[in-house]
Amino acid sequence: MQLSLVRKWGNRAEYFIVAGDDDQTIYAFTGATPEAFLDPDIPDDHKIILKQSYRVPQAVHAVADRLIHRVARRQQKLYLPRAEAGETIRLTSGTYQAPDVSILSSAMKHLQHGKSVMFLVACSYMLKPLVSVLRKNAVPFHNPYRKSNGSWNPLQLGRRGSTPNRILALLVAHPDYGDGHRPWTHGDLALWAECLQAKGILKHGAKKRLAAYSAERQASYEHLEELFETSALQSLLVAYNHGSRELLDWWRARVTAEIHPRAQFPADIAAIHGAHTLMETPRAVVGTIHSVKGGEADVVYLFPDLSQAGDAQYARGGVPHDSVIRQFYVGVTRARETLYICQSTSRMAISI
Repeated sequence: MQLSLVRKWGNRAEYFIVAGDDDQTIYAFTGATPEAFLDPDIPDDHKIILKQSYRVPQAVHAVADRLIHRVARRQQKLYLPRAEAGETIRLTSGTYQAPDVSILSSAMKHLQHGKSVMFLVACSYMLKPLVSVLRKNAVPFHNPYRKSNGSWNPLQLGRRGSTPNRILALLVAHPDYGDGHRPWTHGDLALWAECLQAKGILKHGAKKRLAAYSAERQASYEHLEELFETSALQSLLVAYNHGSRELLDWWRARVTAEIHPRAQFPADIAAIHGAHTLMETPRAVVGTIHSVKGGEADVVYLFPDLSQAGDAQYARGGVPHDSVIRQFYVGVTRARETLYICQSTSRMAISI
């Protein structure tokens, strides 16, 4: 429908260009099919092929080229890799259901060397075990292309009351914080104290007082005495004096049951890597192939598994089969340096 409208506009234009890549047309379920792009055909002397890739190295290009030539109908084109050799590695262990030590350890080495890493699957449910492993090992991750997905973006700072914001507000007053270290303001207190359990910690009416304080005003010891029960304040000060990690442990052990599950991952990251890590853009990306179209990473881990519906498409042949090929072609070509092709969990997988 979009292309039909564009072509109607084009009929009124003196010069009309449609740009795109049929090999990467992976949103057929919305009606954006390769056929809509390829038909009606236009004369060869009206086609301009942009043949040079500025992302894909030679080793990754070889895999991608073999894969896309399995599609029955496509615009034939010359497509050249970058001069860099790159690398394709086929892992012999570790699947999306059980991401083992080899996957995590190799990914961590790349991250430690400042590389960006992308973990890609066909369907979102396949990411759950991997996300669990990344959380357990305090590896920061996100998906900048699907910011509305909270499970893929647990470290977002945008909202005032996000858990990472609360942790930063807590730790900013500790000398371990480093650059930007300063005393708490009432706004800081409100962020990290309003989600504490009240019983035995906060005095009666403390949360109302927090709401009434001027956010920019610096907090004093007297303000802390107004808010906290004596024993809770004493334990808070003991934790503070023992270091930022102890202060963080004090806080996350006392947050409400609602906040507690969300607090552990960003708290682990702050404890292990430092509070400033929460303000940095994670170098690890998790997502479906569809979600990262247009994106790239230095290193890509691609899991070849298909859902039951996807496997049925792949086995059917023709247009449905080709749509699966195109999907994984997009996944392969996200890699700028290294592509890891992971093991499948069953026969419901594409051969890459």
